[in-house]
Amino acid sequence: MMSGLRIAALFAAYSAVGFGGEYAVGLLGQEADVDQRYFTVDVEPVVDVAVHVDVDHEVVVDVQMRSSDACSFEADQSLSLAASLSEALAINVGSGDLRIEGVAGLDEVRAVGRLCASDEELFDNLGLTLEETRQGIILSAHYPEQRNWRGNRKASIDLTVQVPLGMVTDVDDSSGDMTITGTGDLRIDDSSGNIDVSAIEGFVRIDDSSGGIEVRDVMGDVSIEDGSGGIDVDDVRGSVLLDDGSGGIRVSEVGLDVVVEDDGSGSIRVENVGGDFRVDDDGSGSISHSGVEGEVSIPQDKKRKRRRG
Repeated sequence: MMSGLRIAALFAAYSAVGFGGEYAVGLLGQEADVDQRYFTVDVEPVVDVAVHVDVDHEVVVDVQMRSSDACSFEADQSLSLAASLSEALAINVGSGDLRIEGVAGLDEVRAVGRLCASDEELFDNLGLTLEETRQGIILSAHYPEQRNWRGNRKASIDLTVQVPLGMVTDVDDSSGDMTITGTGDLRIDDSSGNIDVSAIEGFVRIDDSSGGIEVRDVMGDVSIEDGSGGIDVDDVRGSVLLDDGSGGIRVSEVGLDVVVEDDGSGSIRVENVGGDFRVDDDGSGSISHSGVEGEVSIPQDKKRKRRRG
Protein backbone atom coordinates (compact mmCIF):
# COMPACT_ATOMS: atom_id res chain seq x y z
CA MET A 1 0.00 0.00 0.00
CA MET A 2 1.08 3.57 -0.67
CA SER A 3 1.38 5.98 2.27
CA GLY A 4 1.08 8.99 0.03
CA LEU A 5 0.33 10.03 -3.50
CA ARG A 6 1.36 13.11 -5.40
CA ILE A 7 -1.06 14.19 -8.08
CA ALA A 8 0.19 16.66 -10.66
CA ALA A 9 -2.92 18.35 -11.97
CA LEU A 10 -1.99 20.40 -14.99
CA PHE A 11 -4.61 23.08 -15.59
CA ALA A 12 -2.70 25.11 -18.18
CA ALA A 13 -4.83 23.92 -21.11
CA TYR A 14 -7.96 25.13 -19.35
CA SER A 15 -6.64 28.34 -17.81
CA ALA A 16 -5.01 29.40 -21.08
CA VAL A 17 -8.48 29.90 -22.55
CA GLY A 18 -9.79 31.77 -19.52
CA PHE A 19 -11.26 29.02 -17.33
CA GLY A 20 -9.89 30.38 -14.07
CA GLY A 21 -11.82 30.02 -10.83
CA GLU A 22 -12.56 27.33 -8.27
CA TYR A 23 -12.38 23.71 -9.42
CA ALA A 24 -13.39 20.48 -7.72
CA VAL A 25 -10.99 17.53 -7.82
CA GLY A 26 -12.35 14.10 -6.98
CA LEU A 27 -10.47 11.07 -5.64
CA LEU A 28 -12.25 7.77 -6.18
CA GLY A 29 -11.17 4.96 -3.86
CA GLN A 30 -10.27 1.64 -5.45
CA GLU A 31 -11.09 -0.31 -2.28
CA ALA A 32 -14.52 -0.56 -0.67
CA ASP A 33 -13.43 1.06 2.60
CA VAL A 34 -12.02 4.16 0.97
CA ASP A 35 -14.40 7.08 0.84
CA GLN A 36 -14.77 9.27 -2.19
CA ARG A 37 -13.00 12.53 -1.37
CA TYR A 38 -13.29 16.00 -2.83
CA PHE A 39 -11.35 19.18 -2.32
CA THR A 40 -11.16 22.45 -4.19
CA VAL A 41 -8.32 24.48 -5.58
CA ASP A 42 -8.36 28.04 -6.89
CA VAL A 43 -6.98 28.34 -10.39
CA GLU A 44 -5.87 31.62 -11.92
CA PRO A 45 -5.63 31.93 -15.70
CA VAL A 46 -2.43 30.59 -17.26
CA VAL A 47 -1.21 28.90 -14.10
CA ASP A 48 -0.06 25.31 -13.56
CA VAL A 49 -1.26 23.82 -10.28
CA ALA A 50 0.25 20.82 -8.51
CA VAL A 51 -1.93 19.21 -5.84
CA HIS A 52 -0.43 16.98 -3.11
CA VAL A 53 -2.79 14.46 -1.49
CA ASP A 54 -1.90 12.02 1.30
CA VAL A 55 -3.91 8.78 1.30
CA ASP A 56 -3.68 5.56 3.27
CA HIS A 57 -4.71 3.23 0.48
CA GLU A 58 -3.92 2.69 -3.13
CA VAL A 59 -6.40 4.68 -5.15
CA VAL A 60 -7.49 5.26 -8.69
CA VAL A 61 -7.47 9.00 -9.22
CA ASP A 62 -10.19 10.67 -11.26
CA VAL A 63 -9.39 14.35 -11.59
CA GLN A 64 -12.60 16.22 -12.41
CA MET A 65 -12.63 19.97 -12.95
CA ARG A 66 -15.83 21.92 -12.47
CA SER A 67 -15.75 25.67 -12.68
CA SER A 68 -17.84 27.32 -9.97
CA ASP A 69 -17.51 30.66 -11.75
CA ALA A 70 -19.68 30.27 -14.85
CA CYS A 71 -19.53 34.01 -15.63
CA SER A 72 -16.07 35.33 -16.31
CA PHE A 73 -17.73 38.65 -17.12
CA GLU A 74 -20.90 39.75 -15.36
CA ALA A 75 -22.76 42.89 -14.36
CA ASP A 76 -26.24 44.08 -13.32
CA GLN A 77 -28.23 46.50 -15.46
CA SER A 78 -31.30 48.35 -14.11
CA LEU A 79 -33.93 50.20 -16.13
CA SER A 80 -37.27 51.87 -15.32
CA LEU A 81 -40.02 53.64 -17.26
CA ALA A 82 -43.27 55.27 -16.14
CA ALA A 83 -46.30 53.10 -16.97
CA SER A 84 -50.03 52.77 -16.40
CA LEU A 85 -52.58 49.97 -16.68
CA SER A 86 -53.83 51.44 -19.95
CA GLU A 87 -50.55 50.36 -21.55
CA ALA A 88 -49.35 46.87 -22.47
CA LEU A 89 -45.87 45.47 -21.92
CA ALA A 90 -44.02 43.31 -24.44
CA ILE A 91 -40.95 41.42 -23.20
CA ASN A 92 -38.55 39.92 -25.74
CA VAL A 93 -35.81 37.82 -24.14
CA GLY A 94 -33.53 34.93 -25.05
CA SER A 95 -31.32 32.73 -22.88
CA GLY A 96 -31.71 33.13 -19.12
CA ASP A 97 -34.30 32.92 -16.34
CA LEU A 98 -37.20 35.36 -16.22
CA ARG A 99 -39.29 36.54 -13.28
CA ILE A 100 -42.23 38.97 -13.67
CA GLU A 101 -44.17 40.32 -10.68
CA GLY A 102 -47.22 42.57 -10.60
CA VAL A 103 -46.97 45.04 -7.73
CA ALA A 104 -49.94 46.95 -6.28
CA GLY A 105 -49.52 50.73 -6.43
CA LEU A 106 -46.53 50.63 -8.79
CA ASP A 107 -46.64 53.25 -11.56
CA GLU A 108 -43.65 52.13 -13.62
CA VAL A 109 -41.97 49.14 -15.18
CA ARG A 110 -38.74 48.16 -13.43
CA ALA A 111 -36.24 45.72 -14.89
CA VAL A 112 -33.04 44.35 -13.41
CA GLY A 113 -30.90 42.07 -15.54
CA ARG A 114 -27.88 40.02 -14.55
CA LEU A 115 -25.64 39.96 -17.61
CA CYS A 116 -23.36 36.91 -17.83
CA ALA A 117 -20.81 35.96 -20.48
CA SER A 118 -17.84 33.63 -20.79
CA ASP A 119 -15.64 36.24 -22.49
CA GLU A 120 -15.39 39.97 -23.05
CA GLU A 121 -16.43 39.88 -26.71
CA LEU A 122 -19.77 38.27 -25.87
CA PHE A 123 -20.24 40.47 -22.81
CA ASP A 124 -19.81 43.67 -24.83
CA ASN A 125 -22.83 42.64 -26.94
CA LEU A 126 -25.18 41.92 -24.02
CA GLY A 127 -27.71 44.44 -22.76
CA LEU A 128 -31.28 45.55 -22.10
CA THR A 129 -33.44 48.30 -23.60
CA LEU A 130 -36.76 49.64 -22.27
CA GLU A 131 -38.75 51.98 -24.50
CA GLU A 132 -42.22 53.38 -25.02
CA THR A 133 -43.75 53.01 -28.48
CA ARG A 134 -47.15 53.51 -30.10
CA GLN A 135 -47.83 49.81 -29.50
CA GLY A 136 -46.91 50.02 -25.82
CA ILE A 137 -43.84 49.48 -23.67
CA ILE A 138 -41.16 47.13 -25.00
CA LEU A 139 -38.45 45.50 -22.89
CA SER A 140 -35.82 43.74 -24.98
CA ALA A 141 -32.74 41.68 -24.16
CA HIS A 142 -29.93 41.90 -26.71
CA TYR A 143 -27.43 39.09 -27.33
CA PRO A 144 -24.37 38.50 -29.51
CA GLU A 145 -25.00 37.00 -32.94
CA GLN A 146 -25.30 33.21 -32.62
CA ARG A 147 -22.78 32.51 -35.36
CA ASN A 148 -20.04 33.97 -33.17
CA TRP A 149 -20.56 31.35 -30.44
CA ARG A 150 -18.09 28.47 -30.52
CA GLY A 151 -17.08 25.73 -28.10
CA ASN A 152 -17.97 26.48 -24.46
CA ARG A 153 -18.74 30.15 -25.01
CA LYS A 154 -21.97 31.33 -23.38
CA ALA A 155 -24.00 34.47 -22.85
CA SER A 156 -27.23 34.87 -20.88
CA ILE A 157 -29.36 37.43 -19.05
CA ASP A 158 -31.35 36.54 -15.92
CA LEU A 159 -34.14 39.11 -15.75
CA THR A 160 -36.42 40.31 -12.95
CA VAL A 161 -39.29 42.63 -13.92
CA GLN A 162 -41.81 44.46 -11.74
CA VAL A 163 -44.96 45.88 -13.36
CA PRO A 164 -48.15 47.58 -12.14
CA LEU A 165 -50.51 44.94 -10.76
CA GLY A 166 -52.79 43.67 -13.53
CA MET A 167 -50.73 45.02 -16.46
CA VAL A 168 -51.31 43.26 -19.81
CA THR A 169 -48.10 41.38 -20.62
CA ASP A 170 -46.77 39.59 -23.70
CA VAL A 171 -43.63 37.44 -23.36
CA ASP A 172 -41.47 36.04 -26.16
CA ASP A 173 -38.75 33.83 -24.66
CA SER A 174 -36.32 31.24 -26.04
CA SER A 175 -34.86 29.34 -23.07
CA GLY A 176 -34.69 29.39 -19.29
CA ASP A 177 -37.22 29.03 -16.48
CA MET A 178 -40.03 31.56 -16.16
CA THR A 179 -42.08 32.67 -13.13
CA ILE A 180 -44.92 35.16 -13.63
CA THR A 181 -47.41 36.46 -11.06
CA GLY A 182 -49.84 39.35 -10.75
CA THR A 183 -50.22 40.48 -14.38
CA GLY A 184 -53.35 41.10 -16.43
CA ASP A 185 -53.99 39.27 -19.70
CA LEU A 186 -50.88 37.16 -20.32
CA ARG A 187 -49.49 35.71 -23.54
CA ILE A 188 -46.36 33.54 -23.55
CA ASP A 189 -44.41 32.20 -26.54
CA ASP A 190 -41.62 30.00 -25.21
CA SER A 191 -39.17 27.45 -26.62
CA SER A 192 -37.78 25.64 -23.58
CA GLY A 193 -37.71 25.85 -19.82
CA ASN A 194 -40.27 25.49 -17.04
CA ILE A 195 -43.16 27.95 -16.76
CA ASP A 196 -44.87 28.88 -13.48
CA VAL A 197 -47.85 31.27 -13.69
CA SER A 198 -50.10 32.40 -10.83
CA ALA A 199 -52.51 35.13 -9.66
CA ILE A 200 -53.38 36.40 -13.15
CA GLU A 201 -56.11 39.05 -13.46
CA GLY A 202 -57.15 38.08 -16.98
CA PHE A 203 -56.66 35.24 -19.46
CA VAL A 204 -53.54 33.10 -20.01
CA ARG A 205 -52.38 31.87 -23.41
CA ILE A 206 -49.22 29.77 -23.64
CA ASP A 207 -47.45 28.36 -26.71
CA ASP A 208 -44.55 26.24 -25.51
CA SER A 209 -42.19 23.72 -27.10
CA SER A 210 -40.79 21.90 -24.06
CA GLY A 211 -40.71 22.13 -20.29
CA GLY A 212 -43.16 21.74 -17.44
CA ILE A 213 -46.08 24.18 -17.12
CA GLU A 214 -47.90 25.13 -13.90
CA VAL A 215 -50.82 27.57 -13.99
CA ARG A 216 -52.97 28.47 -10.98
CA ASP A 217 -55.31 31.19 -9.73
CA VAL A 218 -56.46 32.70 -13.05
CA MET A 219 -59.46 35.04 -13.37
CA GLY A 220 -60.08 34.34 -17.09
CA ASP A 221 -59.65 31.49 -19.57
CA VAL A 222 -56.50 29.37 -19.95
CA SER A 223 -55.27 28.12 -23.33
CA ILE A 224 -52.09 26.01 -23.61
CA GLU A 225 -50.42 24.50 -26.67
CA ASP A 226 -47.47 22.42 -25.55
CA GLY A 227 -44.96 20.15 -27.26
CA SER A 228 -43.62 18.17 -24.32
CA GLY A 229 -43.64 18.35 -20.55
CA GLY A 230 -46.23 18.00 -17.82
CA ILE A 231 -49.16 20.43 -17.50
CA ASP A 232 -50.72 21.28 -14.12
CA VAL A 233 -53.67 23.72 -14.05
CA ASP A 234 -55.55 24.66 -10.87
CA ASP A 235 -58.13 27.26 -9.80
CA VAL A 236 -59.34 28.82 -13.05
CA ARG A 237 -62.55 30.88 -13.10
CA GLY A 238 -62.98 30.55 -16.86
CA SER A 239 -62.46 27.61 -19.21
CA VAL A 240 -59.36 25.52 -20.00
CA LEU A 241 -58.31 24.52 -23.53
CA LEU A 242 -55.30 22.20 -24.00
CA ASP A 243 -53.31 20.80 -26.94
CA ASP A 244 -50.43 18.64 -25.72
CA GLY A 245 -47.81 16.48 -27.42
CA SER A 246 -46.48 14.47 -24.50
CA GLY A 247 -46.51 14.58 -20.73
CA GLY A 248 -49.10 14.14 -18.01
CA ILE A 249 -52.03 16.55 -17.66
CA ARG A 250 -53.74 17.45 -14.38
CA VAL A 251 -56.58 19.99 -14.22
CA SER A 252 -58.62 20.87 -11.13
CA GLU A 253 -61.02 23.51 -9.79
CA VAL A 254 -62.25 25.01 -13.09
CA GLY A 255 -65.34 27.22 -13.27
CA LEU A 256 -66.36 26.45 -16.86
CA ASP A 257 -65.41 23.81 -19.47
CA VAL A 258 -62.23 21.74 -19.81
CA VAL A 259 -61.37 20.69 -23.38
CA VAL A 260 -58.37 18.63 -24.44
CA GLU A 261 -58.27 18.98 -28.21
CA ASP A 262 -55.31 16.67 -28.78
CA ASP A 263 -53.03 14.70 -26.47
CA GLY A 264 -50.20 12.57 -27.84
CA SER A 265 -49.14 10.65 -24.76
CA GLY A 266 -49.41 10.83 -21.00
CA SER A 267 -52.22 10.48 -18.50
CA ILE A 268 -55.08 12.98 -18.11
CA ARG A 269 -56.63 13.67 -14.72
CA VAL A 270 -59.50 16.17 -14.31
CA GLU A 271 -61.24 17.10 -11.03
CA ASN A 272 -64.01 19.50 -9.98
CA VAL A 273 -65.18 21.15 -13.19
CA GLY A 274 -68.18 23.49 -13.28
CA GLY A 275 -68.91 22.87 -16.97
CA ASP A 276 -68.25 20.07 -19.47
CA PHE A 277 -65.15 17.88 -19.83
CA ARG A 278 -64.21 16.79 -23.34
CA VAL A 279 -61.25 14.97 -24.90
CA ASP A 280 -61.34 15.11 -28.71
CA ASP A 281 -58.26 13.04 -29.56
CA ASP A 282 -55.95 11.04 -27.30
CA GLY A 283 -52.95 8.84 -28.08
CA SER A 284 -51.67 6.85 -25.13
CA GLY A 285 -52.23 7.18 -21.42
CA SER A 286 -55.21 6.89 -19.09
CA ILE A 287 -58.07 9.37 -18.67
CA SER A 288 -59.77 9.83 -15.31
CA HIS A 289 -62.21 12.42 -13.97
CA SER A 290 -64.28 13.26 -10.92
CA GLY A 291 -66.57 16.08 -9.87
CA VAL A 292 -67.58 17.14 -13.40
CA GLU A 293 -70.94 18.97 -13.24
CA GLY A 294 -71.57 19.04 -16.98
CA GLU A 295 -71.31 16.43 -19.73
CA VAL A 296 -68.29 14.17 -20.22
CA SER A 297 -67.09 13.17 -23.68
CA ILE A 298 -63.95 11.06 -24.11
CA PRO A 299 -62.74 8.63 -26.81
CA GLN A 300 -64.64 5.33 -26.78
CA ASP A 301 -61.54 3.23 -26.08
CA LYS A 302 -60.81 5.24 -22.91
CA LYS A 303 -64.24 5.09 -21.33
CA ARG A 304 -63.48 1.93 -19.40
CA LYS A 305 -60.72 3.81 -17.56
CA ARG A 306 -62.83 6.71 -16.41
CA ARG A 307 -64.01 7.42 -12.91
CA ARG A 308 -67.07 9.53 -12.23
CA GLY A 309 -67.41 11.81 -9.25
